[in-house]
Amino acid sequence: MTGLGRASTVAPMRKPLSTLIALIVGFVGLGLSPALAVDERVIDVVAVTWPGAPVLPGDASEIARLINTEVSADWKKFTTLYGDTKDRTISFTTGKVLAEPIALISKMACVGVAATAFMNSIRTEAYERLGISDYSKRYLVVVAPRAGCVWSGRAQVGGVDSASGIMVLHDSAESYVITHELGHTFGLGHTNFLRCENNKNDGPWGDTCKAVEYGGTIDVMGNVSTSSPLSTYHQWRMGLLEDSQIKQIWQSEVVTLAPSDFANGVRALYVRDGKAAYWIEYRRKLDGVGYKPGLAIYRLDPPPITSIVSPNPEDTSANEFGALLGADLWMLNLDTYQYRSSTFSGGSMTGVSAATYSGNVSLSAVPSETGAVVTIKKKPDTAAPPVPVIVPVNQWRSPSMVILEPGFEDADTAITSFEAQIDGVVKALPVSDVNGWLPTYLSPFVAPKTVYLKDLPEGSYSFAIRSVDLVGNKSEWSKPEKVVIDRGRPTVTNDFAIQSINGDQLSLAWVGAKDAGSGLCQTNLVNEEGFIVQSSTAKTSPTFKLKRGSALDATAQIFDCLGNGITGQLSLTNSFIAAEKSSRTGKWSPADAGYGAGAIKCVGKCTASFSTAGRFDVLVGTGAAVVSAGSKVLATIPDSKVAKLRIGASVDAGIGKKPVRMSGSNFVLIGLASITSTLSPTKDLDRLPAISDPSLSEPKQIALAKYGFIASDFSQEWKVLPMARGTTLDDPSLDLCNGTYTSEKDRVERRQVTATKVGSVFTFLSTEVVRYSSATAAQSAQKELAKTLAKCIIDKGYTETTGTYVAYTFTDIKNQPTGLVVEGSRVLVRAQIGSGQDARQLLAFYQFNGEIFTGLYIMTPGEKGFTDLQVSSWHKVAVTMATRLSGKPA
Repeated sequence: MTGLGRASTVAPMRKPLSTLIALIVGFVGLGLSPALAVDERVIDVVAVTWPGAPVLPGDASEIARLINTEVSADWKKFTTLYGDTKDRTISFTTGKVLAEPIALISKMACVGVAATAFMNSIRTEAYERLGISDYSKRYLVVVAPRAGCVWSGRAQVGGVDSASGIMVLHDSAESYVITHELGHTFGLGHTNFLRCENNKNDGPWGDTCKAVEYGGTIDVMGNVSTSSPLSTYHQWRMGLLEDSQIKQIWQSEVVTLAPSDFANGVRALYVRDGKAAYWIEYRRKLDGVGYKPGLAIYRLDPPPITSIVSPNPEDTSANEFGALLGADLWMLNLDTYQYRSSTFSGGSMTGVSAATYSGNVSLSAVPSETGAVVTIKKKPDTAAPPVPVIVPVNQWRSPSMVILEPGFEDADTAITSFEAQIDGVVKALPVSDVNGWLPTYLSPFVAPKTVYLKDLPEGSYSFAIRSVDLVGNKSEWSKPEKVVIDRGRPTVTNDFAIQSINGDQLSLAWVGAKDAGSGLCQTNLVNEEGFIVQSSTAKTSPTFKLKRGSALDATAQIFDCLGNGITGQLSLTNSFIAAEKSSRTGKWSPADAGYGAGAIKCVGKCTASFSTAGRFDVLVGTGAAVVSAGSKVLATIPDSKVAKLRIGASVDAGIGKKPVRMSGSNFVLIGLASITSTLSPTKDLDRLPAISDPSLSEPKQIALAKYGFIASDFSQEWKVLPMARGTTLDDPSLDLCNGTYTSEKDRVERRQVTATKVGSVFTFLSTEVVRYSSATAAQSAQKELAKTLAKCIIDKGYTETTGTYVAYTFTDIKNQPTGLVVEGSRVLVRAQIGSGQDARQLLAFYQFNGEIFTGLYIMTPGEKGFTDLQVSSWHKVAVTMATRLSGKPA
């Protein structure tokens, strides 16, 4: 687990970056809306030291001077565009400066979670010493002496709307490092360099063409001091460039590009060529820049990790980039540019002509002071799109699911429409944007088109589909499928029947839940936290368990097999009187065990009497009987030879208790049961498509997944996915109270997932599963955890490396339920961490069995603690985790 120290605002690390300037410790999505405001921002400055540390590279007052002069001047220049009628200039000024360095207990960490934790804790400590309580709109520069880090600056990454941040200067007092790091606080990534060993200016990523981290020194997001304009890609990320000022090129045409430092006109081109994506801008001649007037071209499609050239080992061991549009870009060399390091680079990287490595696209430019006329020649797209493949019809479970397998996308342009063959008749289908689309490097501006189950017409028919691309090319028809599209929703009443009895547990069949079309496929009972407490896949009469004499309140979700559904609040209560509690005449003996405890069997003629009132069901097995009250026959129970529980009769004895008698020969009496149910008015609820978890293609992750949270544990509005680095050993598992856990080295495999939803009350809801090298290693981890907790309780917290004391206020967990692992194999925590605005509540269940550990972590913000009822609810979830840990069916 991570995050048990001070509250963290660091976004997960997407990829560790390189050596000389910035090591990005977080990533946020693109902000595509412009930020238009006059903006002067405040930067506070502190320094740190530690026992045995070298001298600082410069004092805080010198850094303050650089901020007020060089740094502020650079950002004014970057954000002041020629001809802009909107004042979007950003400047910086020094706020408060701490005169004396903050003395740390130990050396500053350089990498990983420890470095992130340091940045979070030093920020809080610094502002406490500066006497500033609200630093939500302030930046902090931390000046640190040499600590052996491979970077000169490290910053938390923000976004277009960010107005605060923290950066650490490591053995550096250079202004351009601060300027660069401030770029990260705006959400900017690095300007890197695409370098091909065959002296080509472009090529596929691989052994020949590499991604040189930081090497694109055309702007300040490389690693060379420069005041040349930001790339238009970085301007776009900052909101200084509108989407309308970017021209996406599909076919040959001529475009006039405005210079990169102009405010108006078309200022960037986007070209897709197969799986490669290009961003093109025009740079005019400016004083002090090292390039000629011409085009600057960048690749947006990221390299595989094996193609990254970086002195930082973390870069080459990072996770692969995904398809989402990232913060980084890779500059092409169109002229004489060379790069070996920050101290060995030079030459012009712009040009007036270029071609993509495929040869499908060529560009030529005629530059001028006010723009460049760019001629783009693109090989005509005459190829038909791939044949769409329909998802198997037996997997159609949601109206909102895409019915096409991946792979139908057009290689050269984009799919714009679809046609269907319905019983042989060609019809246009409705076109839908991909739901939840985020910009990708192959589709950065417009959501791709697709077909959802809800787009198909209702009825039973033969169905085939083909796609049409932007220039009118049509794919071949898909293989025809026989489909039945049902738009009707299930119907429900609050009718339940007892199906069986096992000890003190009743199995209730919801006979009032039906679907006349495709049948029921999923019925869930969900608690108020969103956890599914019971579920059934029965097509009729879904069955749920209820403890005898208890109540159940839950949100019911009922879906048919095409995902049409309804939801409502369900309340169930029950009473049960076992037959053995009756007054009896005749010869009786215990019935077969299959009928449940308390069932009795009549031999010969018998009677059994109960004092009861109201409505109830008479539960019987074999045989026949008569139900009467006084001389009035209330019901006749027909004979049965089948030895299983059945409802012999449903009876209303009226108001007020009275004797009710069952009489007959050779019959089995189980008892009287009463089920009371209420169901609020229902609402329509479509079943959502399952969220893909790519990590579950890995056998080790599949094996670990069965012990922790899985997607089906939660109501569908929740997402359960691995957290950043959650499938690696990069982050610690045990970090409670900042203890020392030597057992971390004995971890072999790890899977940590988080459960999230929009509007969740939880700041952190997660399970973690760890496989240790042996059962002995796992037990050592439990002992270390228990020892750390005991000390933390005595000390009422712990002290961080910054010297800051983090308070823990512990509360006992009462009424611990049975079902958890044994006492010596678990650690339970209920505590408040911190106080005031930094306070948060922690509920944690650490359980060990053999070489496997599972952790259940629940965190909420503020000083309001968990109620005993909430603790009890999460106890039950912890019992589920313990059951999974034991290998038994949950």
